Amino acid sequence: MKHLLNDLSEEEKNRIREQHTGGKKLVIENFDKLVNTKLGDAKPLLNEEQGPKEGDSCGAGEYVLPNQNYVVGETKVKEYIKTQTRGPLQTQLLFCKGTKMINGKMGDGKMMAGTCRCKTEDCKGPLDCFKRED
Repeated sequence: MKHLLNDLSEEEKNRIREQHTGGKKLVIENFDKLVNTKLGDAKPLLNEEQGPKEGDSCGAGEYVLPNQNYVVGETKVKEYIKTQTRGPLQTQLLFCKGTKMINGKMGDGKMMAGTCRCKTEDCKGPLDCFKRED
């Protein structure tokens, strides 16, 4: 079988060679820093952001479960409440409390610490949430 380049002119061969010379330059500075750090001096590649806290602005239906740094929806809260073995179907957490009425609906609000509880044993229907009394 003939080689594919045999029928090409020298000019076309040179253009093909130009495309394949030079190669790519790999940037390995970050990898080099990671590999060559001293033992015990490792730095995290990702920084964890501070989670929501009391007083932060929030959207309706946002909750933060205990010891977690991210917002979840009502379904996750109900699942969490069901797994709790102590007391009635309730838990302490942060929840979004709407503060502004916009066109008859609760708008943006603020995160509040308090208790949310299920109205029924099987956690059906909306949650009742109450601000913690200090």
